[in-house]
Amino acid sequence: MSAPRILYNLGSGPRSLFSQLPDRSAFSGWSEVRVDIDKNCNPDIVADLTDLRQVIADGAAGMIFCSHVVEHFFDHDVPVVLAEIARILHPDGAALLRLPDLSAVVRSFDEGELEKTLYHSPSGPIAALDVIYGHRRSIRDGNHYMAHRTGFTQASLARRMLAAGFEEVQTSPGPSVEFCAVATRRPTVFQPQVDALLSYINP
Repeated sequence: MSAPRILYNLGSGPRSLFSQLPDRSAFSGWSEVRVDIDKNCNPDIVADLTDLRQVIADGAAGMIFCSHVVEHFFDHDVPVVLAEIARILHPDGAALLRLPDLSAVVRSFDEGELEKTLYHSPSGPIAALDVIYGHRRSIRDGNHYMAHRTGFTQASLARRMLAAGFEEVQTSPGPSVEFCAVATRRPTVFQPQVDALLSYINP
């Protein structure tokens, strides 16, 4: 069976990925399914990524996009989350994950000013403390889903994704103090879509 043209946006937050792309031509004819644990984000599916079996079938996703999400789980839950991503991904599909890079944070660390702005995001200025522990302003305002419970480097995430069942994981630095990982179970038929997402993240 051919891979479905459905992108599952895991941990989507309140906005559609497709609505943010400056050029959607690579995703003509595709559908986006937004999944989030926070019902206030009005996702298509309200679910915890540690258990998607009741809501997403094996191989249902042609592509998976998961941006700044996996670090919000306790470290012992990470293998479960990555195994669920591998399970719902079609064998011909591709998963693109975007995460804070602890190596980059260490390189930019200022011992005397942990609150120093490293970069600006749509949520405002981001400091080392935000990258390591979660976005402080969002947590202060009551959104405890924004707390970070573990962290990754490119090498550590790739190792864990291979252990979760992926055959190949390619990582690359992203803007500021983050990185991207593209994971496949076998060579993907959706390389143009992967390239479009990478260009959106790191223009």
